[in-house]
Amino acid sequence: MGSLIKPNLDSETKATRVIEPKLVCLPMVTLLVVMFFFSHNSVAASKEVGTIDSAGIERLIKANEGAMVIVAMAAWCLPCRQELPTLVKLYDKYRKTGLKMVGISLDLEGSSAIQPVLDEARVNFPVYWAGEQAVYDLKITAIPLMFLVSNGKIVERIMGLQSEKFLDQKISGLLNRNSERIPRGLPRGQ
Repeated sequence: MGSLIKPNLDSETKATRVIEPKLVCLPMVTLLVVMFFFSHNSVAASKEVGTIDSAGIERLIKANEGAMVIVAMAAWCLPCRQELPTLVKLYDKYRKTGLKMVGISLDLEGSSAIQPVLDEARVNFPVYWAGEQAVYDLKITAIPLMFLVSNGKIVERIMGLQSEKFLDQKISGLLNRNSERIPRGLPRGQ
């Protein structure tokens, strides 16, 4: 293992001192590790795709107390891919106010087909692979398809690629609808 030779700054001796490589390289190694961590995490921020069947989707909808957006998508669908960054942005904006967002992949190739798309878009909400049967069971005729869910019921279906402004208004309205809800057990008018 080589050493770095650096002149000694002590003017009384003309000797040189040897600096061990591990002392010099430690800051460089730390910098490289930090750069590697951030470069890889910024691209692959999404979670791994889970699996869900139609009955699981129904349970997910019915168990929801509050506002939820379910987005049906596929890796081969260009409008789905184009809409993902907007969905991530809106999820980040509204999740602290109670919004839940879930993606449903309909790719015939399985859960691995959508993963690179999610990684590229830095999707930070859960996405499940449901496959072809969900298309029939949920009566999906076009994608992207967004289900707006309020307190366990689908209240609206939005088909096709939409603008950020439009989706922001829809999600904001969904959250407002849930915030105006009368708590269970209280009669109306109180």
